[in-house]
Amino acid sequence: MSPELLDIFGILGTPVIIWALWSSTRLARANRKGTAGVDVAAYGLLPRAELDPSRDSPPVPEVVEAVKAAREGDWRPGADLLAAAGQEWDLRWDRLCALASVASQDDRWLSAWRAERPKDPDAAAVYAQALLYRAGDVRGAGLAKDVPAERMAQFQQLLPASLYAAQEAAALAPHDPSPWVTMVAAARGLVLPHEEFRQLWSELTARAPHHFFGHLEALQYWCTKWCGSDQLAYRFAKEAAASAPAHTLLSVLPLMASFEQALQGPGLMPFAGRNSKSTINALLDAVSAAPADDPRLPLARHTLAAALAQAGRGREALEQFRLLEPWVGAQPWTYHRDPVAAFDRARAIAILRAGRRSATAARSA
Repeated sequence: MSPELLDIFGILGTPVIIWALWSSTRLARANRKGTAGVDVAAYGLLPRAELDPSRDSPPVPEVVEAVKAAREGDWRPGADLLAAAGQEWDLRWDRLCALASVASQDDRWLSAWRAERPKDPDAAAVYAQALLYRAGDVRGAGLAKDVPAERMAQFQQLLPASLYAAQEAAALAPHDPSPWVTMVAAARGLVLPHEEFRQLWSELTARAPHHFFGHLEALQYWCTKWCGSDQLAYRFAKEAAASAPAHTLLSVLPLMASFEQALQGPGLMPFAGRNSKSTINALLDAVSAAPADDPRLPLARHTLAAALAQAGRGREALEQFRLLEPWVGAQPWTYHRDPVAAFDRARAIAILRAGRRSATAARSA
């Protein structure tokens, strides 16, 4: 042990050293075992066995009905669902993605829709996004070097097809940003040069300057793992958050950028990056002000819960976890092989940071 460290220990005193070692041991255990052995009900939380990684939030009845109808071959409820969204672009995108996900697995109902209404821009937009989802399913989530050549070739065929289909959809509805979100998402898989990407991005933001889901796709493009760098990703996130009104929840972007940077580090995969107090507070304020049925809210709240736990703000993190449960199928948890375990690990750290007073408060609530 160095003389400098011995001097520090001498200044702190034995009780402080013992407390620090005890605290570190507890934190390591929470990071390793999650809430095993913890009475989570005392904190107003659900048992780990009840956490559900299949969704990020409760199902929306009208979306469930439209998806069910599509699986049974009826496209009309899906068409009505998109029409009802009007020009609430983020709501429209959320619903469009639900339909596209179904079509990526079985598109017979979508083919019937397009056959009956060949110039329907909504059907065209769903088709373009379904092709993109299909490309992602073919490629898988692994590194490019681990993808079999046959699957990579199919992936490289589907991506341009998705881009072209999105261009056709955009021509049918020039005011709609949705096809441009698909193009922006396809751009990273195609590894388009920065200048070409910026052209696509300018078209999207000309139609919807603060499109939440469009910004999420763009952030991925600027990340190191795709076409950018940590610096470019954080700059994009910070500038977008600073220029957007709070109700858009784009204040989540800097936290997501810091998480992406943390993913590049060694060791156990993190569930949050390092964020300043002001950055976390900006998202906390936005989440608190958002309507409960805002389709942008679940991802923002999951990200906030992770960041609060990582920052040692245990009681505030637990408030978010209570509102999220049982749904854990969202980033950052889904970056892990076991999203439930990642979510539970973050809960355990939040409980540790919150202390026993939080359990007392939960019981009396």
